[in-house]
Amino acid sequence: MKKKIIVLSIAFLSGIIQLNAQDYKTGIGVRLGGLTSGITVRGFVNSNSAIEGIVSFGHRSFLITGLYEKFKPIPNAEGLTWFYGGGIHFGFFRYGGTYYYYKEKGNKIYVVREGDSRVVPGADFIIGMDYKFKGAPLNLGLDLKPFIDFIDGTELYFDGALSFRFVF
Repeated sequence: MKKKIIVLSIAFLSGIIQLNAQDYKTGIGVRLGGLTSGITVRGFVNSNSAIEGIVSFGHRSFLITGLYEKFKPIPNAEGLTWFYGGGIHFGFFRYGGTYYYYKEKGNKIYVVREGDSRVVPGADFIIGMDYKFKGAPLNLGLDLKPFIDFIDGTELYFDGALSFRFVF
């Protein structure tokens, strides 16, 4: 009996047993995050992989994020999956006033003058849970999305969000 359980567990974890990890094809909604709130669109490319686009708005900023996500069902929890993935973003920032940025590495001080703008590329990672309400075209997601900006070195940020999507 133990051998069967071990073999089935290994088969499940290695992907030999395929389960449908999602109950919708496309979702459009809002992402309410600590740092990146905005509009989210997710489309599944197969039963357990999706591409998500996030357009985020902030104070004098605009971010475009693209993510590739893998979904895994949670046993005995219909409609509930967990997911992980990664991607890239581009942030567009416009500064007002004079800002001083102190960087510890090399003790450099950066001055950004009023009206300056900057495009900042970065890498994103995501892990979370996704729930599709049975019988309703609604989806709820909760995630953690740390990301790195590549500007004058690297800057690491942690973000989390609650997402609501209309799904079809």
